[in-house]
Amino acid sequence: MTETVPPTVSVVLPNYNHARFIGAALQALAAQTRPADEIIVIDDASTDDSLAVIARFAAALPQLRLLRNERNLGVNHTLNRGFNAARGSHLLSSAADDWIEPQFVARMAAAAAAYPQAKVFTSSFVQYFEADQRRVHHQADSDLGPWYAADRAAYFGPSDFARLLDRGFVWLPVNASLIERDALLAIGGFDPRLRWHADWFAVYTLAFRHGFAVVPEPLSVFRVAAETYSGTGMRDPRQQQAVCAAIWDKLGEPAFADIRAALLRHPSAMSTFFNPMTQMLARRPGDWPALARLARWWLGEVAHGRRPGALRRLTARLGNRPFAKAASP
Repeated sequence: MTETVPPTVSVVLPNYNHARFIGAALQALAAQTRPADEIIVIDDASTDDSLAVIARFAAALPQLRLLRNERNLGVNHTLNRGFNAARGSHLLSSAADDWIEPQFVARMAAAAAAYPQAKVFTSSFVQYFEADQRRVHHQADSDLGPWYAADRAAYFGPSDFARLLDRGFVWLPVNASLIERDALLAIGGFDPRLRWHADWFAVYTLAFRHGFAVVPEPLSVFRVAAETYSGTGMRDPRQQQAVCAAIWDKLGEPAFADIRAALLRHPSAMSTFFNPMTQMLARRPGDWPALARLARWWLGEVAHGRRPGALRRLTARLGNRPFAKAASP
């Protein structure tokens, strides 16, 4: 009988002028009950005192490696450099202004060992709203939490994932996840053309093909502020539609034909950018058949009270829940 090799965890942490945040992220890594096997910080040509902050953690984090970009390359190029340099079997793609809870590496590595057929392992998360120091926990009672999961770790295969998407949006946040390194590299890592949706594309591609595992515990904290990379980009309609066009063009490549078909069957996976995606497709006559399929799905969601969000929340308050998610498979 062949013994299973325990997962090893590499944390890939890009940094650009986040000196005031990265200390907290590194302190959280130093506080892990099961230390990460490797921590790679890639500085993307910062001009603040980030390097001095990072240097202060050399003793507390002997597994830390610092890589430096000679010029600013942007977050996805920087992350891909870290993914290629990593030696661990599994990756945490973290952010310099977020942090993880002390049990993150232990719990997620245990899930990776228990469900090796999965390539993505995700957890619940907490949003930290910097402006008013408010925390919002996204657990089973949240549309952004693991509403589909019981109170223990579980694996959902590709067909399970498809059925979940027919019931509602399944959020697989990268900063709260481990990803198998070889599987991520096999699909090209994070495509810089997709900008702030590059991580979404990679993770959902892996989930559609291999399923995913979930640990329904709040193990990661995301900082919410006006100036974040994804937040700034998604608020710009022109940029957001340009990114949606890049996503659709990538879905037209033969290597991702299965993902294009899966998204047309289960459009809820595109919930975070569904409107700009359909607006972009409306200007491309050659893609009107796809737009028609998405429109039919949307109208069905409206008819069942699941869309738009205001209608969904109203029907929930009235106690009439035609959209309610069924028990997890």
